[in-house]
Amino acid sequence: MELAPCLSIKTGLPLATDCIDIMSENDRFMAQRQMYNGKIFANVAFAETPGCLITIRSGVFPKDKIGDRQAQKVHKDFPLADIKPGKAFVEFVETAAGDVDITQAELLVSVGRGIGEEENIALIKELAEALNGVVSCSRPIVDKNWLPKYLQVGTSGKSVSPKVYIAIGISGAFQHMAGTSAAGTIIAVNKDPKAPIFRTAHYGIVDDLFKIVPFLKDKILEAKKG
Repeated sequence: MELAPCLSIKTGLPLATDCIDIMSENDRFMAQRQMYNGKIFANVAFAETPGCLITIRSGVFPKDKIGDRQAQKVHKDFPLADIKPGKAFVEFVETAAGDVDITQAELLVSVGRGIGEEENIALIKELAEALNGVVSCSRPIVDKNWLPKYLQVGTSGKSVSPKVYIAIGISGAFQHMAGTSAAGTIIAVNKDPKAPIFRTAHYGIVDDLFKIVPFLKDKILEAKKG
């Protein structure tokens, strides 16, 4: 957020920040960015220059799509070594990483405010365990201190790219869905048929999660036994 704009000014190269996708069209780079807290997806084209600068949002490019592609690294000495910096590095404080990294999970079972009470989150954990998946959540769950911050998906949490994203009791506010733009298949469970998440989900179940979640868990465990 600080280095890239400075490099853009010094080099005269165009810059696109916090990108969620990079494309090539007619030998020119284009970048996709989210605007207005994820309400709008914008494809940004660069001016014709020798190069461009792009910063990428963490978690939006799955490792399995990288393949064997490698970038060329060019090392250059910093030309202003004798100038006294106006800022000084004090320390680096690592945020709590937790036991799991939801950005690397292939299957996420995500829970929202529809779960009602903290003790009901155990249902979600049981379903995630049956599916060999990982639990994640929306911001209201973190705000209530029911689950830790490192499990939050959305603009104020993390962007994720699982093969399957199961959203349970999540209304689908754009701040949350902005973090799931790279998900493969989104499955939603919500008793409100007008919930915004059904506009994004590939599959949806309109019913009470307290009936659906135990049913799904039992069917999955039966399939494993059979």
